Amino acid sequence: MTKKKSKGDRCHQTNVTGVMPKLPKQFDTFPFYYASLQCQWMYWYTSVEAAKPFVKGTGLCVAEFPDENGKNKAVILLNFQRYTAHYDNSLGFVNEVEFNLLAYPSNRVPGVPKMSLTEYLHGRDQTKTIGHLRIHVAADNAVAVKAGRQAFGEPKFLGQFNYKVPSLNAKMKGHPPISPKSWWIQLVNPDDPQTIVYDLTADLGKLSGNQWTTTNCTPIPEFATGLGRTVWTRWTISGLFETAMLDNKDGKRIAKKFKLKLGNNDFPMTRDMHRLFTDFTPVAVQVFESPPACFEPRGFYVDAIDGDRHVTA
Repeated sequence: MTKKKSKGDRCHQTNVTGVMPKLPKQFDTFPFYYASLQCQWMYWYTSVEAAKPFVKGTGLCVAEFPDENGKNKAVILLNFQRYTAHYDNSLGFVNEVEFNLLAYPSNRVPGVPKMSLTEYLHGRDQTKTIGHLRIHVAADNAVAVKAGRQAFGEPKFLGQFNYKVPSLNAKMKGHPPISPKSWWIQLVNPDDPQTIVYDLTADLGKLSGNQWTTTNCTPIPEFATGLGRTVWTRWTISGLFETAMLDNKDGKRIAKKFKLKLGNNDFPMTRDMHRLFTDFTPVAVQVFESPPACFEPRGFYVDAIDGDRHVTA
């Protein structure tokens, strides 16, 4: 016999079908496991008023952060990522960028903390309510686009990238040799490959060692609205970020040298970037790179000690 719930009893669970969207059969093994991941996430302040139209009707609110003058700002970011995946019969690789706005669910109020962007990027929002509202997502892998749209409701489209970014396998430069820290990322306009959505150049080697802090702000809430309801996922990254705040004197001086160019076209992502970018000087950057699974250095001669050369035919 089922006991009748007493009045005022708030304990209640909802059938899973009312809480989580059903996964398409092709992706019903999720979670999706990344084999490797490299990211560069760059952040800019924008006006709260410019951001508000992007959360209208989503059940989300624009997250506000006080700048160095105490004025509330919204925050947008370009979240560029390269990743690989191992399947049972193939390997997958994806280049992707999310154009995101920091936001939180309105039904979590008053449990959403007000904090500085520094505190947020250092992982101090332990409520994990403030996260990334995906405004546009581009990926150069059709399966990744399909999974993002069908499993999460991401506003994802097939895109083409041109880029040159730091890599452990990149040729080192100078004496003594150093690994380049410069990032160049360009997203081509899918409607007209002769034009761009955006082009970002940032030499992170200009930042000194004491401007970087080791952090991890994951799991990061990620929001998408393409399934008819706002879907909340959590992205956990196994490892540590290098985070640099660019809102102090030295950081601003270097950040002004980073160049972000927006396309001059009516592609939806280009158009929304023009609407949201009120200041082109970034205020923070984060970098993540998963460690290599293994490595093989140069060889050496076995006969270097005794000179006993083997005989070749």
